[in-house]
Amino acid sequence: MGKATVNQTADIIELSALLKATNPGRAAIATRSDQSTGTLDILPLPATRMVDPSDWIKVRLRLGQIAGMQAGWNGTRGIAPDLQTVVFAGKELTGLQRLGISAPTVNPSPDGAVYAEWHAKGLDVEIVFEAPYKLIVLVEDARHEVMPFEGQSTDTGVALDALRALSSR
Repeated sequence: MGKATVNQTADIIELSALLKATNPGRAAIATRSDQSTGTLDILPLPATRMVDPSDWIKVRLRLGQIAGMQAGWNGTRGIAPDLQTVVFAGKELTGLQRLGISAPTVNPSPDGAVYAEWHAKGLDVEIVFEAPYKLIVLVEDARHEVMPFEGQSTDTGVALDALRALSSR
């Protein structure tokens, strides 16, 4: 399948979160469309599949929120994720976006890790960013079409076949 160019625009709630969110190698222009909302325009992004750009904007904003967390963020002893880990997660996830992979759900873990998860169409993929170049990847397929995997990795490549299968289902 040939590459498509996608122009992305999405409303954002808090413009300051954008400054914390990772957006490696992308030019971004923030403008005010009115007094109550901001708009984030990202220049054309080459993608191999059409994905919902607003979902990826939400991922970047969520990473910005996670980057700003303090110790005890969960009301107990939650460890704030390390900024370098959040940036690394952002770069790896941006690479998946460029491949046309759908956006994950992203959440922090009380132990300081960042989780990216896809659970749909009988396929479960979880990538746990524990530190830069230190990931735990879990893949389970109810259809048994994708090889299961559970282990450590230095990047998201071991989950790529499962994520491509998810995108094509």
